Amino acid sequence: MPPKSISLLYTTARHAVIDDVIGRWFDEGHEAIEMILVTDEPVTYQRNHPNVRHVINAGRRDCVTGWNLAALHSVGDILIQVSDDLFPPPGWAKSIRGMIEQLSQVRPDVVLNLLDERKILFSVFHPVMTRSAYEKLNVIYPPDFESMYCDNWFCAYHRKYSCYGEGHEVFWHHRHRTTHAVEIDDVTRLHESSERYVRGRETFAKYVREHGLSV
Repeated sequence: MPPKSISLLYTTARHAVIDDVIGRWFDEGHEAIEMILVTDEPVTYQRNHPNVRHVINAGRRDCVTGWNLAALHSVGDILIQVSDDLFPPPGWAKSIRGMIEQLSQVRPDVVLNLLDERKILFSVFHPVMTRSAYEKLNVIYPPDFESMYCDNWFCAYHRKYSCYGEGHEVFWHHRHRTTHAVEIDDVTRLHESSERYVRGRETFAKYVREHGLSV
């Protein structure tokens, strides 16, 4: 049986890092792996990998819109959200396929919460999901979200409505500002602005009420 195909969902406003991100995800080959790269305008980059498809976002400019658009254009059996500062461990594809295969024996709509150095369990910061789980809503996140609190919603929703698997060891290396010394640039400042926190919190509360979620 061929390995389950994987779609890497990648949206970015930091065009200078695109080549590095492509390289780190395809450094072990590219068997049954695609990357959907979403940017807000045409960009040039050096790694013209045959399994990378570039989509221009003509809609609202935020990361939730970008990840949802990447998922819309994906074809893989497994969807993985990636970002500029996320680094996979050696053998990541084999490991994820194995975890999905095990949980799929229970039911097909599998969602994984694989931890980074922060070891946070009440949010899913790096979603991994089967297409069956994705097709519940045909989005990664409800489009009302822009950035903040979408991960809290994802965790609460899929814990209730999907086959949810949670790791307890660090899987991802994530160069996040809370655990690493990184530059706070304009992209981060917009992503984590007070306005987005307020709107995100309100949107999260609305979906908690509508779906009867536990938080």
